[in-house]
Amino acid sequence: RPALAADLPEALPAHGVLLAGAFAAGADPEDFFRDRVEEPQALRARIVLLRDRPAGGLTAAPAARELALSHDTAISELEPEEGGELEQIAELLAVTDFATAYLALATRGHG
Repeated sequence: RPALAADLPEALPAHGVLLAGAFAAGADPEDFFRDRVEEPQALRARIVLLRDRPAGGLTAAPAARELALSHDTAISELEPEEGGELEQIAELLAVTDFATAYLALATRGHG
């Protein structure tokens, strides 16, 4: 399963084309009558924003959110609790590490 990483705002033009391609939500509408046992669900793009608190409060996250919503693309935003920079990055790493391990276990034997 593809995964791409980029910093904002560079990610918007670099990866925005994926939201209009084969992984876009509207590329192939969900078939209600699809055999969910025999025919697996198609891969769809999902944007995951790892938020920090930038100096000055300026961020490209609202533009990324708007781009995702305008393409009917699912979006998840992770923002750490208040604390020092080290605590915040540790929290984001812990959440993403847990998600990676969970997905690896959940998809074992399916790919």
